[in-house]
Amino acid sequence: MADAKELIISGTPQEQQRFTECMGHYTIAKQDLQQRIQRKNGFDDADKMFASYIDEDNWPYKAMMFDPRPYTVILEKSARLVGRKPKGRLVPRENGDTLGAYVNNELLSFQWDDNSRLGETMLSKWIMMDMNARKYGSSFAICPWRWEKRDNGEERKVFYDGPDMKVCSSRDVLANPSYSFINKWFQYREYVTLEELKKVNDTAKGNPLYKNLSQLRQSLKTQQEAKGDKRATNYVNQNKSIRGLSDTMGDDVVFPPIEIITEYRPDRWITFAPKHGVIIRDIPNPYKHGEIPVIHLKYYPLPDDLYGVSELEPVAKQIKGINCLFSQYIDNVTIDLYPPLMINPVNVRMHTIEFTPEAKWLMNNPGVDVQRLETSTTATNNFQSAYTLMVGSLMSALGESSQQMSGTNPFQDQGRVTATEIKDTAFTRNVRDNMNQIFLSDAIKKQTMFWHSMNQEFMFKGKTDKVKVVRIVGRDSVNFFNSKGLSDIRPTEEDILQQMSGQSTEPILEGPVFPVELDNGDVKPKFEPDQLGEGGNLYVEEGDVNGFYDYIPDIESMEAPSNEDVEAKLTAILGTLTNPAVTQMIAAEGKKPKVVDLLVKMFEATKVIKDADSFFEDLPPQNQGIGGEINGQNRTNQGGVNPTEAGIPGQGNSANQGMAGGAEALARVQNPQ
Repeated sequence: MADAKELIISGTPQEQQRFTECMGHYTIAKQDLQQRIQRKNGFDDADKMFASYIDEDNWPYKAMMFDPRPYTVILEKSARLVGRKPKGRLVPRENGDTLGAYVNNELLSFQWDDNSRLGETMLSKWIMMDMNARKYGSSFAICPWRWEKRDNGEERKVFYDGPDMKVCSSRDVLANPSYSFINKWFQYREYVTLEELKKVNDTAKGNPLYKNLSQLRQSLKTQQEAKGDKRATNYVNQNKSIRGLSDTMGDDVVFPPIEIITEYRPDRWITFAPKHGVIIRDIPNPYKHGEIPVIHLKYYPLPDDLYGVSELEPVAKQIKGINCLFSQYIDNVTIDLYPPLMINPVNVRMHTIEFTPEAKWLMNNPGVDVQRLETSTTATNNFQSAYTLMVGSLMSALGESSQQMSGTNPFQDQGRVTATEIKDTAFTRNVRDNMNQIFLSDAIKKQTMFWHSMNQEFMFKGKTDKVKVVRIVGRDSVNFFNSKGLSDIRPTEEDILQQMSGQSTEPILEGPVFPVELDNGDVKPKFEPDQLGEGGNLYVEEGDVNGFYDYIPDIESMEAPSNEDVEAKLTAILGTLTNPAVTQMIAAEGKKPKVVDLLVKMFEATKVIKDADSFFEDLPPQNQGIGGEINGQNRTNQGGVNPTEAGIPGQGNSANQGMAGGAEALARVQNPQ
């Protein structure tokens, strides 16, 4: 491969100018990245601390003991914050409405689950984002629209068409280091093959937008041994090096990878191959708001620095000190078990000196020719207090047991910690987690709004299919769409009652109340529930994704689930609703509690009962007596509505009574919802 100074830039004069600009940004960002990787307590040291790695060549002790608290603390913090799918919601702003917000919220929820078809779940991606931010100070992710075709054996079909989120490798992020936030431009390095460039599009449906691929292919052929671009020329893959593995990126002759850099600007996206002098894409920013589609997660900001502070950098010395103390203690114990011996080589047969059971040491003067070297036990006796002090300092700095806010004494017997002290420690941990949740919620909100913006821009743009089928799962969502009438089929109960009461003389129409015409000509209701009522299909049209909405993330819902906490809260709610005084006040306002729904949630919260609805059944129909009475009660008192005042024929001994009852029964049959 030619040296950077001998690099020949191909293309038109405009492409050569773009390449020169991007290479200038690439050089600045690469120098800053190399400093962050190699500096003391930088990326490499963070990976070593996280992997509990000790360099044997530079370790002064024989024992190589590493206290794996860095790994445990980061893993537990990530598990506490990111434990399950978030339950945020969209709220309407300009040109938005509540129903549209709910539809878009279900669409985003479906896309969150559907993204797992690309290989990783969204939850695992956010866990990786969280762990990278804790190890390196910041983590980044790119949100493009992904349109990809794959071969299914007979023909190439669209495999995925929707928003995506790619977690960036921290050693491949080439961000603008002049600002403490993403500004002006952002570069990201990837290693892809020519085949991947031909079949993937990250801007919208259509053919890939990459050009000059023939020049790139010719440049690959001129390389030595016809191999691709090696990642090892840019940096050492520390995660593989620690485990004694080799980085093989770039060794594949059949599918040689190419190092490409994509520079995201507010006005343009430029993709180039820095080692081949080729611009392979130069397009306007497909986002209509001119945003750089990058998510930046940073928990502990620093003024004028892009990355902030990692979890491990402030406590790196404590970690090394604990490991030194630990290893020194093991060395002292080993010396005590196998002590140095002062031996007279003339009177002792050296080959008999072995520390084994029933060993026989042969010497002329037993007890004189061989003597044990006495060593000090001071360090061993003080190990527990010193170790407790250093561990307490480390855990306090990590926010796991801060003494400034907690009464926990790290020197006392851990078996005698009081419940109050445990509660204070948990509160301190929650305070720090709450600060992390603020930054995490902002990052998740940005990702959601990116996806919503992409849905408006790319979901129906340039496509023949005008309906997106979204699978809805969950009783709450099904009940909401049913309550809004999206699944109603005419004639509805209201249509029949109006026709029978004479309020409407128009003929009763048949078909869905909110019809949606599919691409094959079929007409479906806006929402089509399953027979069991636990899911259904929602048909989303282009008009549904329009409008302005804001996303309110519910980060607390992502915490590790606690069944006991949920059951306790639901039990408290049930106790409140069954309080006679509360029941009377609710009735005074003309409402009644939905006790069955609450009991269903309580049963299902135990995760032992899955079909809680099967424990409840409808009452048999009640007999209607003379004078419009039901079981001795006048019907005008049922629900507080008089049928005569509502325009319904009287319920006395007349023919109208049968007609009204028949209409009501017919409506229930045709529209069970």
